[in-house]
Amino acid sequence: MKKGLLKTNGAPLQAVEALLAGLLKKGVVDEVLVPARTGAGTTMLSLFARPELLAGANPWSPVMPVQGGRAVQQLTFTDPGRRVAVVLRPCEARAAVELIKLKQITPGNLTFVTVDCPGTFELKAFHDSGKDAAAVGAELLEAMAAGAPAGDGLPFRTACTVCEHPSAEWGHLRLHAFGAAAGEALGVEAEDELAAALEKAGLLAFDGGGVEARGKVVADLVAARTKARDALFASFQADAKGLEGLKKAFATCIRCYNCMENCPICYCKLCIFKTPTFDHPGELYARWAERKGAQKMPAETTLFHLTRLNHMASSCIGCGLCDTACPMGLPVATLFRSVAHGVQGMLEYEPGRSLEDPIPLTVFREDELEEESGAFN
Repeated sequence: MKKGLLKTNGAPLQAVEALLAGLLKKGVVDEVLVPARTGAGTTMLSLFARPELLAGANPWSPVMPVQGGRAVQQLTFTDPGRRVAVVLRPCEARAAVELIKLKQITPGNLTFVTVDCPGTFELKAFHDSGKDAAAVGAELLEAMAAGAPAGDGLPFRTACTVCEHPSAEWGHLRLHAFGAAAGEALGVEAEDELAAALEKAGLLAFDGGGVEARGKVVADLVAARTKARDALFASFQADAKGLEGLKKAFATCIRCYNCMENCPICYCKLCIFKTPTFDHPGELYARWAERKGAQKMPAETTLFHLTRLNHMASSCIGCGLCDTACPMGLPVATLFRSVAHGVQGMLEYEPGRSLEDPIPLTVFREDELEEESGAFN
């Protein structure tokens, strides 16, 4: 990896915008996927082919309407035939790593650009606040010199407040804001081949420098968020203890599937919950009611969450988009993260860390985990 600095001259967002436009102008890539201001004033992931339209690009947008890993899957499940730079937050990049391993992303023509992330706000709350996304994004970027910004009067999404992976640690090109005086320069790190191409194009210089304070700022932030994570998990596990506690915590689930539809790891084209297995005839509901005296509808809401949990606990990357998508405000992400934390720890697997780590379900042996599962008892 090569290290250097991106001089920002008091305008960090514009400096990054110019870098991304330069990728197109110099032919390093053909298209760029990045959060950007739309004509309606909102901020959405957008795919740009023309550099002059990149005005308003903001990798530090204060909201995350869709999971970037899922967007990259839609773009590259089959080869789009273009070289694309995709700008992602760390949780989106970790989702992309898992989806590459699950053969849901074709990575050959992709250049992954990842950025340090302070966190994001709930989309509706931010929209209702009337705040300007570009102005808030710039404020967050400046505040990252000291670690986690305060949030400008809005709370960050719950998943962001307990995220232990806020720094850009994977990707061909990484933009480092933690510990940086963003008005002066951002840290950059690139794989050797890309660094050579960027230097040849005159877009960046890699002199071995970097952001000196970044290591301590990131370490302090991770420690604080890990402490907050453990407190959240302990509180949830106390409230939702046992099957009855879980059923009570998710009692208002309307089985709308929004959590599933917005999860980047829930990738199956044909989901069992959308098959006749769970699309019961009326006669069956009537028999259940006759046998039990009453039948809640929609039925099998707890089974829905437990089945999803069983499918993806080892690969949940904790982005929390399931929480954001839930119209009932259920703590879906906290359930998944608290269970996934134990499962991933037992399997010694960190989803999204590396393309070289095999997904546990692909290398599972029947004689594994006998002690953990109680098979010896």
